[in-house]
Amino acid sequence: MIKYFLIFIGISTALFSLEQEYILKVSEGIREQSVSHVDTINIYEEPEQMKEACTKEAKTVDKKISSPKDITIFTDKNIPPINYTNTISLNKLQVSVKKQKFFHMILPAVLISKQKLKVARTRVRAISNSDAPSSEDILFLEDLYSKYKTDNTKELLSRMKTHPVSIVLAQAAIESGWGESRFFKKGNNIFGMWSVSENEPRMRAKGTRNGKPVYLRTYKTLSDAIDHYFVTIGRGAYKSFRKKRDITDNPLQLVQYLVNYCELKEKYTKKLSKFIVHNKLRKFDEFQIDKAYLTQQ
Repeated sequence: MIKYFLIFIGISTALFSLEQEYILKVSEGIREQSVSHVDTINIYEEPEQMKEACTKEAKTVDKKISSPKDITIFTDKNIPPINYTNTISLNKLQVSVKKQKFFHMILPAVLISKQKLKVARTRVRAISNSDAPSSEDILFLEDLYSKYKTDNTKELLSRMKTHPVSIVLAQAAIESGWGESRFFKKGNNIFGMWSVSENEPRMRAKGTRNGKPVYLRTYKTLSDAIDHYFVTIGRGAYKSFRKKRDITDNPLQLVQYLVNYCELKEKYTKKLSKFIVHNKLRKFDEFQIDKAYLTQQ
């Protein structure tokens, strides 16, 4: 009897050990899944699947818009880099169609600009790791230091980083009044960017500020406007936004740090957040330029 009792105890102990080992493995798996979903980013390294794309420029396709029909509606997340050279009013369209056309008109320009900056950041990292950079590379780096108002490579990489497409699209719609702004239609000025120099392309606003005339920038293409937007965010009074951008790509978290973009402060950031959710803009964060249009530089 004692023999069978001891056998029973041995089997029970073994089963208990196996059960504990199983529970430990399951728990570890849950922890790994949780960690894998944390929105963290390393500003020095691109995700593995993006490294090849980061070294290639987008071969853009210039296109003029004569009517809303000329605006391509993308059904695939890999899209051609269409560089629209002008804009038109979409006001006569039904609201749902107008929104769709507007977002798909701006989307390629955002992706083109983001790709340019990925390529440039890749080159900056390569130069900073080089023992003997060429004179051309040094000039390239100095130009970027000047443009982004910093002489620190680590800071430069942070300032050149971009953020989710959903944020850009939301700001584009809000700042341009869904594309009905005069500056948008006549100057491709998506975000109402002011002009501070008479040496840059610009147009005069109808009103004045403190008794002085106000000028706004004009751009050759929508892509040029997006380029300027990212530089403005990169070197302007958006330090807290850039700092947050270095550690997360969650648009709903990031927009909270754009308080300095508009005089409305927190009201503006809340509006952006609601706008992104209401218009389901996060789906656009998954779009990218079709690799067939990327060329080695």
